[in-house]
Amino acid sequence: MEKKNYIVAVDIGSSEVVIAVGSINENGSLEVQAIVTEPTTGVTAGLVDNNESVVEALRKAREKAEQQAGIAITDAYVSISGKFVRCARYTDHVFVEDAENCISQRDVNALSERMRNVKAADGEVIMDLFPLLYKGDAGTEMKNPVGSYSKQLSSTYNFILCERDAKNRFSRVFLEAGIKIKGIFASAAVVAESVVTSEEKEEGVAIVDIGSGVTDVAVYCGNVLTYIASIPIGGAAINNDIRLFNGYIPHKTIENLKRRYGSAVAEMTKDDLIHIQIRKGARTIKPISRWNLAAVIGARMTDIAEYVWNEIREAGYAKKLSAGIVLTGGGAALANVADLFNNVTGQEVRVACAEIGVDSTSLEVVSSPNLTLAVSMLLRGAKEGACPVGVLHTPIPKRVVPDVAPAQPAAQPAQPTQPVQPAAQPAEPQTINQRYGAAATPATPVVPPASTPLNNDVDDYDDDEEDEDIKREGFFSRWWKNKIKKGLDDAFRNPEDDDDGDDY
Repeated sequence: MEKKNYIVAVDIGSSEVVIAVGSINENGSLEVQAIVTEPTTGVTAGLVDNNESVVEALRKAREKAEQQAGIAITDAYVSISGKFVRCARYTDHVFVEDAENCISQRDVNALSERMRNVKAADGEVIMDLFPLLYKGDAGTEMKNPVGSYSKQLSSTYNFILCERDAKNRFSRVFLEAGIKIKGIFASAAVVAESVVTSEEKEEGVAIVDIGSGVTDVAVYCGNVLTYIASIPIGGAAINNDIRLFNGYIPHKTIENLKRRYGSAVAEMTKDDLIHIQIRKGARTIKPISRWNLAAVIGARMTDIAEYVWNEIREAGYAKKLSAGIVLTGGGAALANVADLFNNVTGQEVRVACAEIGVDSTSLEVVSSPNLTLAVSMLLRGAKEGACPVGVLHTPIPKRVVPDVAPAQPAAQPAQPTQPVQPAAQPAEPQTINQRYGAAATPATPVVPPASTPLNNDVDDYDDDEEDEDIKREGFFSRWWKNKIKKGLDDAFRNPEDDDDGDDY
């Protein structure tokens, strides 16, 4: 095996597991040796609710990544995201030791030690902490206080917190999959590594990672991560809405339909029909208006954008984003999504994939927004230290022995066959017995506008994936059924319903 310092990153999302393997080359940029995805169930809004399903997906993704990279994965950096991850601020101070009141590095270290002794609230654990700013006697903010004159030094620290039960569920998945967690990060705290520059962080920028079940928000000002939030809504909610208004469509078909024909802004979309075949070889054809599809997508995406903007505004950063908003994650792959966020927030908005710090030879491999978080974790992991890896044991073909051995001279005894050494088996995982809570579901969607007249230009779409259940939770379901479903049914009426002829 080639001598390299490997970094391994694992991103377990609500719809897929992503494993990335990389190393830092001589130029200091990241080379990606492997990056794979594996569909998964068992995760709802970032919270593991079916351990076996997630472990199975993680094992499959691990096998694929090992084959691509040619190594055995034993350790990895991992990320966690959900409404159970949050940030909190705490301020403390120390008195300066120097008799002439000159702040030294020892005073800064003493203040840092006091912060590390702060305890989290019951049921939470501290994942990370770092200073936001320092102040002296006069209340003047200082980025680097060493050498300044003051009788005391105070600082406000940002603490990244996670609910203990959610973290324990997450850790158990890796324990049973036989992967040691080398480091665990809040997703929102690392996603910026590969999509924004230090200059943008200095000026003020928000990174919005739109996943399947969670949308993460991170705000940087003064080159410091000042705020994070996880909103428990994402692309899966859009899929639910599409199914609600168009009846039976397999889940995989909906996802592909959304990515191929979907748009976040109906006014920027063609007004024609798409014909999809429900099952391969079946006669049932379902016509869908492209404009109506965009209206449904735009309604839910507007909902997400408003949640994001409310988080940023209530945190006090609405007027501090000189570098605007950067969108990434699987949901950012939708057409015109940047225009929609611009309409809602009034900010400059762009869509980004992983590119900063990535070697040019790997840019094409990581050119999809849903891979951004995994690549960002590779970059963060490289700062923390390489991951131990093993030698990948490939099966050795059996030696073929003929039924009748050829004649040998009596003086030459037969040579013994070298036995094949089996690969080491991982130890049986331990069991963690915990009682866990459930993630909540956020609020109401925005009603899409009425449909415009349709023409008869069509596109064919075909997929043979079987349907699978997607749960709508509490508030959303009641709101849709009781308040607007009838009105939207009329607005999104299938154009074939007025035809007296036979259905396809």
